[in-house]
Amino acid sequence: MKKVITLFLLLLDISNYGLLSVHGFVQVNNPTVVNKDVVSSIRARPTAMFDLDAIEKFEEEQLLKMNTGEEEEKLDDDDFMDDDNDNIVDIEIKDEDHNKRIDAVISKAIQSYKEMSRTACGSLVIDGHVQLIKYDDENKKSSEVLSRKGFKVERGTMLRVKIPMEEEPHKILAQKLPLSILYEDEYMIVLNKANGMVVHPAVGNRDGTVVNALAYYLANESPHGNGEFINTDGTVRVENSDGISIEGTDGEVVTNRPGIVHRLDKGTTGVLVVAKTRAALAALSQSFKDRKVEKTYLAITVGNPGRLITINKPIGRHPKNRQCMRVVPDPHKRNSGGFAPKDRMQSMNGKFVLPPGARHAKSLVNTVAFDGKLSVVEVKIETGRKHQIRVHLQHRHTPVYGDDMYGIDVWNKRLYKVHQIQRPLLHAYSLKIRHPITDELMHFTSPLPADMDKISTTIWPQGKEERPDLFTTATD
Repeated sequence: MKKVITLFLLLLDISNYGLLSVHGFVQVNNPTVVNKDVVSSIRARPTAMFDLDAIEKFEEEQLLKMNTGEEEEKLDDDDFMDDDNDNIVDIEIKDEDHNKRIDAVISKAIQSYKEMSRTACGSLVIDGHVQLIKYDDENKKSSEVLSRKGFKVERGTMLRVKIPMEEEPHKILAQKLPLSILYEDEYMIVLNKANGMVVHPAVGNRDGTVVNALAYYLANESPHGNGEFINTDGTVRVENSDGISIEGTDGEVVTNRPGIVHRLDKGTTGVLVVAKTRAALAALSQSFKDRKVEKTYLAITVGNPGRLITINKPIGRHPKNRQCMRVVPDPHKRNSGGFAPKDRMQSMNGKFVLPPGARHAKSLVNTVAFDGKLSVVEVKIETGRKHQIRVHLQHRHTPVYGDDMYGIDVWNKRLYKVHQIQRPLLHAYSLKIRHPITDELMHFTSPLPADMDKISTTIWPQGKEERPDLFTTATD
């Protein structure tokens, strides 16, 4: 009969399995061999930037409130008007506006106060700037902050709209800045966006953007004309592009973005297409909306996401940090407490409702090289949600290397210390799209920037021989 020996493991260092320190008892048959299954079961997960348990608890509470009729925490009048820099507009819903979409009603009602497109008004709703006020038969007041731009208003209610005094700069400065042009004709221009360059002006980024650079280039240097959005003196006709949505904004208010069809984050490099005429802008925007565009990215990730993986997870704003996005919790998945939110809802005869603002997002991920720590990953996206690739890879516990918002802090510090790189290593490598006027199928690629080329070569020394298409430029 074999002896069963109980080993008391104190600060056991098993680096091969990622176990740094464990306190507790493990029972094994052989005192000289550590069971790999045991090690695997107690392996520490990478440290995230957010307290996952706290977020999980918070989201469960919100689900319970939504499904039991209990109101979420709402802003009262004082909370809604506490910023002296904001303007408040009250809109009474009349008979002719009954059952109409809230974005259309707001756009019409505030024209005498401030001219805003329906798209911009919908963004105000999504961003929590609109409050619904109701009075019951006893004249008791109730209110809630809305977040769905498709909400249908009812007669007799009132909307309180908070309009930021300064959403975006009113004038765009034409600036002579370096641009890497992959293709241009009279209808559109395709760029290789550099790291650190914001796509269009916004609060906090008044100049130095792609739009600032294009305003100068198209007015002064383009051999194909200045198009319909830029005047010959470099000023911008922003009204010509109003009302057309931009992929990757998820409803944010973006008015000063003439010709911009889609966005890349400030730290993301690669292929960016910009329309030069309104007809081209409308056609390109529709192509993105109808998912007729093939977009491929390259990323360096911490860990290995896997080969031929589909991540089909809805994305919405983070419930605590509104600057971040996150994967909306799966109502069928059991949490650390051993139950699924959907099960709790059913037990209470409730109906599961996704948090407001959640949108379908789908990414196709394929690891092309892995050195045991870092991976070179190819990602194709079928949707274009804000921060989609970064959020989906974080959800898989293999975040983009260098991502200060969704990544792992200790790895980001290492990247800066060793390579002096401070950005998410994410690159929009390839874009296949039909020409907005001729309908010709066009394919644009952008070579890896120097920082990603350096890291990729370290991970994958033979990469340039095995996949030269990922490291070279091709345009046809």
